[in-house]
Amino acid sequence: MGKKQIALIGAGKLGKGYVADLFGKAGYEVIFLARRQQQVDTLRRQGSYTVYVSHEDGSGISEKKVSGYQAWCSQGEEREQCLQILTQVPIASVQIYDNGFAEAGKLLGEAIARRAELPEAGPLDILLVVNYSDPDRIFANYIEQELHTEQQRTYFREKVGLVKTLAFRGGFTPTAEQLARDPEAICASDYPELPVDQQAFRGGIPQDVDGLLPLDKMGERLKAKLWTANMRGGAIGSMGKAKGYHLFNDAGADEEIQKFAGHCYEEALYGIGNLFHMSKEDFEKGLRKKIPLVPGAKARVTTDVIDRQMFGLNRKLGREERLIGPAMACLEGGRLPYFLAKAAAYAFDFDNPADPASVEVLGYVREYGIEKAVSKYCGLSLQNEQERILIQLICGHYTDMH
Repeated sequence: MGKKQIALIGAGKLGKGYVADLFGKAGYEVIFLARRQQQVDTLRRQGSYTVYVSHEDGSGISEKKVSGYQAWCSQGEEREQCLQILTQVPIASVQIYDNGFAEAGKLLGEAIARRAELPEAGPLDILLVVNYSDPDRIFANYIEQELHTEQQRTYFREKVGLVKTLAFRGGFTPTAEQLARDPEAICASDYPELPVDQQAFRGGIPQDVDGLLPLDKMGERLKAKLWTANMRGGAIGSMGKAKGYHLFNDAGADEEIQKFAGHCYEEALYGIGNLFHMSKEDFEKGLRKKIPLVPGAKARVTTDVIDRQMFGLNRKLGREERLIGPAMACLEGGRLPYFLAKAAAYAFDFDNPADPASVEVLGYVREYGIEKAVSKYCGLSLQNEQERILIQLICGHYTDMH
């Protein structure tokens, strides 16, 4: 295999609309390793897929075709081919949801075990393009289960880089009309950068890929991103749902929701500053940059829907997640997270029949009450003083809403 190749585990919005774009522009051959054979067959048969690009400058949405890729299925008969690819490429990426982490980690572990046995095996860097805290630790645990010799474990420690990233390019589901024209179509913004952990690379940061932004303190920055950018989406989505909005842009344009999300953001910044002891200047290095809008534009044009913001509701209510994480950091710093608690209360009312997690959470609230639901899904205990305060805040807001 040539050196300018990248294997992408996952062929969804971030894979096809973010990583493939950055590396494809740099002349890399993109190799998708997808879970579903049907998707692989469609990508091969079509020979291309459509990206509807939502321009960051607010100038609208354009359409482009992407071709020249490979596609293989990571399950079934083609799994061996995927292992061979991962045994040879110098760089890979993972952009999947958590229900695929174990399978992807096993695939990577088996490939790393094989690489370790090769004479003069080169390094492998794996970009973790996922919105989760500590993704390197999560994948390391899965990978290490497949390493059975000291040679394999040494190779993993010394030659494999698990690279945390900040996924700042938005991706969302195309409309029914767009999918009818191309079932593999995706929508994505054209945000120009992908911040990466400069200390994690083992083969060196690819200098020929424009947009890779090396940063330090990526553990803190990843959590800060989750607690600000993703938190803002969750706050707007949760309150927007309560007010009856369907499109995210419409909710974000609502003045009341704008003010509410701004208050949540202020509380989150206070908690992050207190927890990570970052200066304002240091913190801003890892912030998503604001792209200047074209004259007359008020925001980036998207067809993103409210329901996407809180899909997988049970996970997004978690102790280290976008609403509860910054709320607890705020409390630990001596400030009451009034607005973040209200956002969480809205989230416990988020009704999306298409999301099994939402159906589960709402059913639990109806059966056992909001206090037990907050303890269960947010990982908070009444025995801890600060956690008890947050439970009471969320329950108070929820009761007031009803």
